[in-house]
Amino acid sequence: MPSYTYELPEQGILLSMIRQNLLKVGSEWEEIASFMLEGYVKYDPVRNNPMRSGYKFVYQQAKLNLTLFFPEKKFNRMLEILDPEKVEILKAVVQSSLPKRSGYLVNEFKIRGIMDEEV
Repeated sequence: MPSYTYELPEQGILLSMIRQNLLKVGSEWEEIASFMLEGYVKYDPVRNNPMRSGYKFVYQQAKLNLTLFFPEKKFNRMLEILDPEKVEILKAVVQSSLPKRSGYLVNEFKIRGIMDEEV
């Protein structure tokens, strides 16, 4: 499968950058920022085919669908804290945490919970 990705940071690095940027936004984001290092990131680049026959080339940024996964307890707490306005702020923080040279624009942004396994 061909890769259409540019430079995307490793998930640990991205989560750390998101955490740092959330702390810069304000003190009300400290609890959410503390959850970031326990998360997992799934990148899903939306493939563009700019060289289709018969079409004029138009430069556009590649789109990226990004999903953050968190343990169930942290996810449930995030549901209590985040309202639609704060989710948009979080999406903007995630976008600003991606390096500009990656060339990606966050398209779909999702937060999901992972059920904890009891041993």
